[in-house]
Amino acid sequence: MTNGPRARLEQLKSEPDGRRYSPSAGRNHADVVDALVALLPERGACLEVAAGTGEHAVLAAQRLPGWRWQPTERDPVGLASIAAWVRHAELPNLLPPVALDLGDRWPCEEASLDAVFASNLLHIAPIATAQALFGGAARPLTPGGALLVYGPVFLPDEPRPDGNVAFDRELREQDPAYGVRTLNELDALAAAAGLQPASVRRMPVNNVMLGFARA
Repeated sequence: MTNGPRARLEQLKSEPDGRRYSPSAGRNHADVVDALVALLPERGACLEVAAGTGEHAVLAAQRLPGWRWQPTERDPVGLASIAAWVRHAELPNLLPPVALDLGDRWPCEEASLDAVFASNLLHIAPIATAQALFGGAARPLTPGGALLVYGPVFLPDEPRPDGNVAFDRELREQDPAYGVRTLNELDALAAAAGLQPASVRRMPVNNVMLGFARA
């Protein structure tokens, strides 16, 4: 498998019906979905990679009613939480979750997606996960569709924020394969997969939303 176990940096809370809450998702999901609303057209189809607890997926489907939202996850516990959120939300455009290991064939046809979205993934997984994400997303994206990636990234020609430097150090102490990626690294992976260099949208707390469009 190309995406090994991701670091778990927080304790998750649970509801009796199986829904789980992520403290980090609770802090950022409104800002993240605001950015998605600003960047995406009125209608389309999106596959969310590593959807975690499912909280981003629910809010995205609520705020983007013209979009068909397909959450995916490789962790069985995460899949169960997403399924519980889907049942709870009862949104017609939010699909039941699908199991996806990024190293496997993706459950979608060529040129069938207008967007692929991944949040807070690449810094808590080996670089092979990023390679698999870019390579996997390129095939199902329509021309003009985009891979959207949210999280901390070191930008070129800018001072590295102290908080992200400390976070990077903490991650690499857990596993040398983890760490905050550089934009140059990700642009190179995008080019190898046939995607364009990233557009950069600044986000709170030194995060960014990157958009890698398919030509």
